[in-house]
Amino acid sequence: IKDSTEIDGAGNFVFQSAEKYDQGIYLVVLPPDNKYFEVIMDEHQNWTISSDYNDLVNAKKIKGSPENEVFSEYLKYLEVKKKDVEGPTKIRKQYEADTTDTNYKDKPAYKQAIEDIKKVNDQVVAYKTEFVKKYPDALITKIIRASKDPEVPEELGKDDPDNKDRIRWLYYRDHYWDDIDLGDDRLLRTPVLHGKLVQYMTKLVVQVPDSINMAADKLMARTTDLSDIQKYFIIWITNHFETSKQMGMDAVFVHMAQNYYMSGKAYWADSTLLAKISERARKLDPILIGKVAPNLFMKDTTGTMHSLHGVKANFTIAYFWDPDCGHCKKETPKLKEFYSKFKDELDVEVFGVNTTTEEELWKEFIIEHDLNWINVQDPKQLTAFKYRYDLYSTPVIYLLDRDKKIIAKRIGVEDLEGFIKAWNERVQ
Repeated sequence: IKDSTEIDGAGNFVFQSAEKYDQGIYLVVLPPDNKYFEVIMDEHQNWTISSDYNDLVNAKKIKGSPENEVFSEYLKYLEVKKKDVEGPTKIRKQYEADTTDTNYKDKPAYKQAIEDIKKVNDQVVAYKTEFVKKYPDALITKIIRASKDPEVPEELGKDDPDNKDRIRWLYYRDHYWDDIDLGDDRLLRTPVLHGKLVQYMTKLVVQVPDSINMAADKLMARTTDLSDIQKYFIIWITNHFETSKQMGMDAVFVHMAQNYYMSGKAYWADSTLLAKISERARKLDPILIGKVAPNLFMKDTTGTMHSLHGVKANFTIAYFWDPDCGHCKKETPKLKEFYSKFKDELDVEVFGVNTTTEEELWKEFIIEHDLNWINVQDPKQLTAFKYRYDLYSTPVIYLLDRDKKIIAKRIGVEDLEGFIKAWNERVQ
């Protein structure tokens, strides 16, 4: 909610501010039923609008705002076309909802409804095309252009049938932003831009960190430095992938933090936020998938020192657990079962780290469950392993390859077999 005001007994109200409102599309929401109409706020903000509560769109009259006059013309036309298509759409839905009629598409009434819907849609497309030509600089024109999907040339890919779909998809992706003016911050406060960003970053870009990072950088290069759009894009991409449940997406967060926050481009971020993001990125960077896991030197139950990097196995499971943790009590026996079954077959070793200072409880659990893998602890936190492995809960699994590079992390015991076998197929 940007602002509110009171309506007098005659239905009049005024919005006014000491500073200009941010430019874009606003909804004016009216009591008692929360009906609303849309207006455009541009650089000229001294204007009046009147309408009828029972017909807000068609009864709308504007004085002093050419931008809103154009916008109102556009909305009134769409309102007419919306009514034109209501009847045919109702008929189409009735036929499609009738599960007893499998031949409904051959019925004259259904065919006529489809034809009528197409006719109205074609009229709307033609209207928008002429509208854009007539008002090339209007905000609504920029919204119309931004709302359109890129038109892929019909002939594209015909010479390479086997790769036709990929060629056409790449063209669509690469031209996705062509008609979107990322230099106009007004678009940020419209219903279009956020959806475009989400679609591009989560559907059109291959969902692996390297591809996402490259796409993010190319997108940032299309925006204007210090603009609201650039700020919004940076914040959304950073936050979205930091909180992603897909493994490995923390690499996107680290990339955004290093290249946009820690580089000084996040002009809006205060020192507290910058310190928080920078610290988080520094913590995560050494434990990203594909990097060599930080080495750990810890003692076992007899006081013998063991090195994580010294483990001789094709696969090492760095297992951080707490013998008094309820979830660990369930997962550790599952890991023991997996270890007993696949230790030799897949050449797997477990480097089990006790995360607590409860040494006796730890030893009792080891004996009770016959945990015959490498059991170590660092009760005095001399290795700072909790910080280095970003441990804020237990249990946590890191799966490492022969060279101790991180293959997977924060996965369940039930996922280990699949990851290891998939990795073996990949490297063979």
